[in-house]
Amino acid sequence: MSFVCDRCKKRPQIFIRYSGQHLCADHFLDLIRRRVRKEARSQRLLDSRKRIAVALSGGKDSILTLKLVSEMLRSCRGRELVAITIDEGISGYRPSSVEISRKITGELGIPLELRSFRDLYGADLDRMVELSELGPCTICGILRRHALNRAARLVDADVLVTGHNLDDMAQTVLMNVMSADMHRLARMGPHQERIPGLVPRSMVLRTTPETETYLAALLLGLPVHEPECPYSEVAHRRVFQNILLEAERETPGTRHSLLRFHEQITPLIHRANVVFGKCPTCSESVAENGSGVPCKACQLLQDMGVK
Repeated sequence: MSFVCDRCKKRPQIFIRYSGQHLCADHFLDLIRRRVRKEARSQRLLDSRKRIAVALSGGKDSILTLKLVSEMLRSCRGRELVAITIDEGISGYRPSSVEISRKITGELGIPLELRSFRDLYGADLDRMVELSELGPCTICGILRRHALNRAARLVDADVLVTGHNLDDMAQTVLMNVMSADMHRLARMGPHQERIPGLVPRSMVLRTTPETETYLAALLLGLPVHEPECPYSEVAHRRVFQNILLEAERETPGTRHSLLRFHEQITPLIHRANVVFGKCPTCSESVAENGSGVPCKACQLLQDMGVK
């Protein structure tokens, strides 16, 4: 590592391999903030949107997202910010992250809307895992997306900002391409066009790698939930995570290339007649092949018999 920052005489805090930059803490945080502002502009986050919700899990990405979005809104009049936390019901893991969500929203003076799987669906995730043959991450992913959208609609949010970082985005693109899932590629955020029934998603960290979001959170002194979800060891996503980590080591910039691929192909997918309907049970948006098709969340709940 270089002994000086590329922009000043200070000791560098990080070497960004894909761009070749050595940066001190101050210039690194400046880079992160400029990236977030650029994404906010390109995703029209503040255009005509008066009530902004942030999905807050208590992890590094969502905490950093809330902090940086709140900073941007200081100079914007007529904007409201609210945080939404979903308690899936994972014993020994989620309670501590919920407390962190309460702590950071209290410090920033942001209202917190807390929803739980138990209240929404009649059972915690731990119980659902016992009732279903599906993996815990599949159950959680389906119901968490469903719960976030419902909560965002209930608070009249014009947009829902999530903490997805570059690694998350690249992994999702790769997963959907390898499973030939055009519907999921079409529904991926950020959303420039409103999908009926779906609160538009904004992802201001989508061009920032996970290692950089972690360092930024630490440098800003944010309270971050460190423990890893106990179900993550069996997550199918880990396969794609490992593929991309190896690809990035061999070819820096691979994750950014996948992101650009999705940006370029998205307009073509929308021309491919992907139809979005309304779930007859919960009225949430659903990519369908015919009328009256239940959404995946309702199908899952029916199969488990929890609600």
